[in-house]
Amino acid sequence: MLGKIFSSFSAKKDIAGLDVGSSCVKVAIFSNEKSGKKLKTWGHIPYSVPANAQPDERKALISEEISKFFKKMGIQTKYVASSVSGNSVIVRYVKLPKMTKKELDLAIKVEAEPFIPFDVNDIYLSYHILNDSVQEEGQQKMEVVIVAAKKEVVNEKIDIITGAGLEPAIIDVDSFALENLYSKLPGAEKGKSVLLVNMGNKTTNLSIIHPGTVSTPENPIAKDAPFNPYSRVVRDIFISGASLDRSLSKILSVTPEQAQEFKKGIRLLINDEEKLEAIKNYDKQLIVSSKAAITIFKDMASEISRSIDFYLSQGMDHSISRIYLSGGLSATPNLCAYLSGEFKIPVELMNPFSAAGETPKNMPADIIPSMAVACGLGLRELRDWQ
Repeated sequence: MLGKIFSSFSAKKDIAGLDVGSSCVKVAIFSNEKSGKKLKTWGHIPYSVPANAQPDERKALISEEISKFFKKMGIQTKYVASSVSGNSVIVRYVKLPKMTKKELDLAIKVEAEPFIPFDVNDIYLSYHILNDSVQEEGQQKMEVVIVAAKKEVVNEKIDIITGAGLEPAIIDVDSFALENLYSKLPGAEKGKSVLLVNMGNKTTNLSIIHPGTVSTPENPIAKDAPFNPYSRVVRDIFISGASLDRSLSKILSVTPEQAQEFKKGIRLLINDEEKLEAIKNYDKQLIVSSKAAITIFKDMASEISRSIDFYLSQGMDHSISRIYLSGGLSATPNLCAYLSGEFKIPVELMNPFSAAGETPKNMPADIIPSMAVACGLGLRELRDWQ
């Protein structure tokens, strides 16, 4: 499937990163300049789909919004990179008997089947060799990351893209798009493992990024050494923006739609001074909403801890040095400070546009972190899969 998609794509052309979410589409297009990648166009396109809409109607509505935006902005590129995530996507890191790539191409379905909880006839399957020479129990093996996505989920994205008059060049995974973005951030740290947390509306993507290069006192990493970080743990959890909407709707006795609007003004009260100030001002809504939000983020922190424990249990010699947040929910005021207190390590809000120069001056601050997946997709190139 991927080969057919790639056949018409030229790496010299611009590619549009298209993150199709549950309530909006994010678009990021970069151009290749002598000085590096530069942001060419961006878009944050909300859409409303009736709750009773059939799948075909939903796809058509989203396609129409994308098409309108491309025409309005005069975007000429037809090539799109999009991505999938959620419980219909499985990522597994496995060790297989050592074989050539040609042999693995022929054997991948059989080798992957024990690790994939789906019928192999219902999925698109891909893989990437991380290490082709691993010694385990006296045997030569290879370390491979296997990715399986249900055909219906991938086909839905393809239908939306083609319905907008565009061509799918790359179908990625959200977490891998974030990994690609991180590798291009000016603040990315060589020789250190980091955790990426992308807090979407329906899904939160967790990715632990291994440095790809190792620094020791005897062999320090040179400033000009290749930087090739790669993920070692990828998980999608379902504690997200919608979880907070439901909590607020119940506690404040408002509709889910009202909760979504109210959520935009939430601030976490994380120290005694802030709490006393809210009590002094009789700000009951702030106090109640902060408690509701902290309950959600505490549950999320527990899932993050599980992922870190699993990563360390694999015998990794790198602890997590920093957490980067992205996604719409990550813009919640005081969230970085709250999570930093929970994990005792720095937590930073990611600016995806720092990978290619300045952030657009006309972009609302609360939208910036939600553009991370779109930017990671827009920064993809064909050679990433060659």
